[in-house]
Amino acid sequence: MKGVEKVWWGKVIASIAVALLTIALQLYIDLPASTLLPLGVVLYILISDLLSMLLAVDRRRGIKIGVFTYFILWITTWILLYTYLTA
Repeated sequence: MKGVEKVWWGKVIASIAVALLTIALQLYIDLPASTLLPLGVVLYILISDLLSMLLAVDRRRGIKIGVFTYFILWITTWILLYTYLTA
């Protein structure tokens, strides 16, 4: 598996982990969604930089890899699990 593919799969796994983190913060600490949305963006940038450095991928390319997948999967998982847990 190439480094680019590892970055993409790392972001897929990270998006699910960030969704679980945002649900926990929203349910147990009672943070509003308007605060958690920028948190997910900041975590995306940190995760992208970390994966790029670890897997020797160009930082600019690392930011662009899987951006759509990360945000769609993160927000969808967050919404579905939050709805399930609060219903």
